[in-house]
Amino acid sequence: MSRLLTWLFFATLSLILLLQLRGLDAPLSAVTPGGIVAYELAFTADRAKAMLDLWRIAGVTENARVSLGVDVGFLLVYPWFFWWSVRLLRTPRFAVAGSPMDRTGGMLGTAVLACTPLDAFENWCLWRMIETGPSTPMAVLAGMAAAVKFLLIVLTTVWCLGALSRRFASTH
Repeated sequence: MSRLLTWLFFATLSLILLLQLRGLDAPLSAVTPGGIVAYELAFTADRAKAMLDLWRIAGVTENARVSLGVDVGFLLVYPWFFWWSVRLLRTPRFAVAGSPMDRTGGMLGTAVLACTPLDAFENWCLWRMIETGPSTPMAVLAGMAAAVKFLLIVLTTVWCLGALSRRFASTH
């Protein structure tokens, strides 16, 4: 399979799962601003407990469980979407081999794959807090894993947008 087709496969699957997650998160976000992402970044047992209590009262806790389940599929796909995106954008049409931009892309392309274990660990912590009650260590660990994961996603996205903008700027 060509690089572009492989990228398209991961992009399509990531988009489908992302839309599923957004749909599952809508009832959570209606009750707590930020929904599941706010829960991921709660960092304290008190904040996590407050969210879980509101979700239980609103009857949407099952949405959080299902969202974490669907996220297992997503965490196996979206890092590869980013990896393939960087790989495609590091071709000579987009980046000069060995340039700082190219080297940064290489590092980010590899680093973004760490989102899979980070997201899996974060989900495990979040699931445990739903099932057994929030604790500060679990909330902190989930928050740290989520923060690093989101940082990698943002940095990789910015790099990809930079590579694309350089390409479009050089054609005009």
